[in-house]
Amino acid sequence: MSDNQIVVAVRMAVCRRAFAALAAAFCASVAVGAGADDGLSVARQALRDGLWELARAHARTNASEAAKLIVLESYADEGRWDEVKKALSSWGDGLKSPGFGYYRAMVAGEWDKAAQLLKASGSAAGVDEALMLEADALSRKGDRAKAERLWRVVVSSTNAGARALTVAAANLGDAAALRRALDAAPNSSLRALASVRLGMALAKDPATAAEGERIVRAVAKESPDAPDAEEAFLGLARAKAAAGQWKEAAEIWADAIEIWPAAALRADVQQGRGEAFLRLGRGEDALAAFARAEELSKDDPSARAVAVLRQGDVLADLGRGAEAMARYRTVLSEYPKTEIAAKLKRAVEVMELESRGRDYFRDYRFAEAQKAFAAVAAADPRRKDRMDYFEVLCLYGQGDDDAARTKAQGLAEGCPDAAVKEDATLWLAKFTYNRGEWKDAANLFLSCAAMSSRPAAAAEALVWAARSFLSDGDYKGAIDTSTRMVAKYPDSPSRTDALLVQGEALLEQARYGEASLVLDRVAKAESARPVDRARARLLRADALFALGADNPASYGTALEAYRAIAFDGALDASGRLAVAFRIGRTLEKLRRYDEAVEQYYAQVVVAYRDGRAKGENFDDDARAAFSRAAFRLADEFESRGREEQAVGVLRLVAASDVPAAEEAARRLERISRKGRFL
Repeated sequence: MSDNQIVVAVRMAVCRRAFAALAAAFCASVAVGAGADDGLSVARQALRDGLWELARAHARTNASEAAKLIVLESYADEGRWDEVKKALSSWGDGLKSPGFGYYRAMVAGEWDKAAQLLKASGSAAGVDEALMLEADALSRKGDRAKAERLWRVVVSSTNAGARALTVAAANLGDAAALRRALDAAPNSSLRALASVRLGMALAKDPATAAEGERIVRAVAKESPDAPDAEEAFLGLARAKAAAGQWKEAAEIWADAIEIWPAAALRADVQQGRGEAFLRLGRGEDALAAFARAEELSKDDPSARAVAVLRQGDVLADLGRGAEAMARYRTVLSEYPKTEIAAKLKRAVEVMELESRGRDYFRDYRFAEAQKAFAAVAAADPRRKDRMDYFEVLCLYGQGDDDAARTKAQGLAEGCPDAAVKEDATLWLAKFTYNRGEWKDAANLFLSCAAMSSRPAAAAEALVWAARSFLSDGDYKGAIDTSTRMVAKYPDSPSRTDALLVQGEALLEQARYGEASLVLDRVAKAESARPVDRARARLLRADALFALGADNPASYGTALEAYRAIAFDGALDASGRLAVAFRIGRTLEKLRRYDEAVEQYYAQVVVAYRDGRAKGENFDDDARAAFSRAAFRLADEFESRGREEQAVGVLRLVAASDVPAAEEAARRLERISRKGRFL
């Protein structure tokens, strides 16, 4: 019998022996004195009821061989064969009852001899108890089929004792028999055993799995010390993991450690927790669990190798490539004879080749990177899709946009690897966006959001889709998409990005009141980037200005908003110029013309001229603000009959590097034709 068979047999033997009258059967020839029965009656009753500690406690008050046999039987009932062996060794070889011979044969692995002694003992123990003893010997011998036939006889018998019925049904995993045993069990220990095994049996069938899970959970909560309760509960975690229900599996493992703290010292539990954490994206927790599994697998090189390997996988997922490779090399150097090391050797070579390709890519050596990635695809076909995606990046890096786009389209449309397909679609969407093909880009970003299993990535894709709609002039599409993103991912870091797009689209639709409210949320959001908060404040002020057409009081509110932006110091030179122009425009609307003239001249025209003299490079918005402010000044001066001042301002524009220079020249010519100013 192999070591593995012995382990399995011992596990099956836990709490399943049911021969309450063994002591009487094996000790029929032993003379017992008048006072020798002290404690034996209670011990025998406790043994029949499955109260093993109590049975031993009473049996030890008596020095007879019958009492010693009760002690041995109680240990055997619990599957504690090491204790049986220790007890026999402490008592020596002077015990003559056949029962002791039976136990010596069992702990020595002499199964046939144990069966012979059992048959030679007669039937005083009762038919079902005798059958259970014989089945136990057969099971430990490794003859499971014959043992199961005997257990079937017991569960089919209408006269079988409750304990024999419970243990036989438990060994068989027979749900129907276990339900009968549950009803017949005389005490909590046997009921707990029947419940655990019933739950385990039901959990194997999808049709009854929910009921089985409820039973196992109830036993774990109410009778955590019941035989096999811990294993049954951990079995639920393994079943959840096998079904891909990683969140539920992680929760069950956590509960198991809370109920049975020693479970945290089991390597298989830590390994299982690590797998669940890895699949849930909890990288650091996974790393800690796998490291603990490695520590606890001191006597199992294969298990240690797997734990180290999975640490490498976690580190790779976390982007810590060098550390991941170090872990993989540890497997090869410290556990070279394990099966996993043999499989990992070639994989490490391929990973190192891919790592070189990534290094080439980072160094802008795109052609060399492309060759490395192609070699990886040839060496490991499972990596081909990912390598094809890297080739897209290399082609783009080499300036071959058309080839990159064509290859990305192929991956986006037909790649079987969901992660690669998502990455290719996202790249294609951004490429299309940068080409100004807004409508196509919006549709591609929407596809990314639909296919992504990562909430953060899906939320960001929706924001980009909304931006694409906005750029395409589809303001309704931008509003609808940004609204959907905020509703679906309210806690996303991209939420303020979506609100900003929504606010801009509302402005474009002249829905100024709604835009003001939305933009105010972004301006006040602590999670928003400073640049986004500043833009939201400016756009909100623009919305307030627009509302002034119907409600002049809004001009005053807009002026306060613009001035607050100008004074907070967050703007660059171009931004300050654009806001200064808006302040002047608002002053005009408030009919504060002298202030407006001063604002246009000092804060826009002069500021632009001085900035250019210092080498400041203003953006298009700032140049437009300068031109518009100058024209507003020229119009105001001309309306007041001050053509000389108007000409002076227009000459500044005509001599500047702004698109409005030609318009300024035309205005100068028009004024000169009046004949008033040459």
